[in-house]
Amino acid sequence: MNLPNKITTVRLILVMIMIGVLIFPYPSMVVVRLALTDIPLVYLIALGLFILASITDFLDGYLARKLKLITNLGKFLDPLADKMLTNAAFILLMITPAWLTIEVIRVPAWIVIIMIVRDLAVDGIRMIGVAQGKVIAANQIGKVKTVVQIIAIIFVFLNDWPFAGLSLPPGFTITEIMLYLAGAISFASLIVYLINNQDIFKDHG
Repeated sequence: MNLPNKITTVRLILVMIMIGVLIFPYPSMVVVRLALTDIPLVYLIALGLFILASITDFLDGYLARKLKLITNLGKFLDPLADKMLTNAAFILLMITPAWLTIEVIRVPAWIVIIMIVRDLAVDGIRMIGVAQGKVIAANQIGKVKTVVQIIAIIFVFLNDWPFAGLSLPPGFTITEIMLYLAGAISFASLIVYLINNQDIFKDHG
C-alpha cells in the first residue's frame, strides 16, 4: 500500500473514531462556552477529528498526483472515505442524542437525504460508465460541494460560533445558510452529472 492510500486509510479510521465519539452514551455533558455560544465538549473533540480527516482528504489526493501514485485501490478508497466523512457527520448531527441538554443547531433531514441520494446517484452513473468503458471523473462543482459541506459541518459542530450574535432574519443563522447552500450545490452537482453524462443512458444495443 503506497503513501496516499495509507493516508486515506487513516482518514477511514478517524471517521470511525469520530462516529464512536458522537454515539457514545455519555452520562453527563461538559459544555464549553465561547463568547455567547455553548458548545458540547464532545462536539469540539469530534470537530478536531473531522478537521484532521478533512486535511488528509486533500493531502492524499495531492500526493497521489504529485508522486504519480494513483492506483485502482486509491480510486476506490478515496471517494469511499470522503462520503463516509461527510455523510456520517451529517447523519449524526441530524439526530439529537439523549445526553444533549442544550440547544444546538441540527442538520435538517431533507438536506441529509439530498446528500445521500446525490452520492448514490453519482456512484450509479460512474458504475454505468465503467461498464461502458467510460471513466467519469469528478467535476469542479463536485469539488466545490465538498468544500461547502466541510465548512457547513464545522459551523454545526461549533453551534454557529462565532456568528451567533449576528442580526439575521428570524429562523436563519449563518450555519443554516451554509447548510442550505451545501444542499443546493449537492443537488446542482447531481444535475450537472446527469446532463454531462446523459449519453451513458442511451441504448447502445
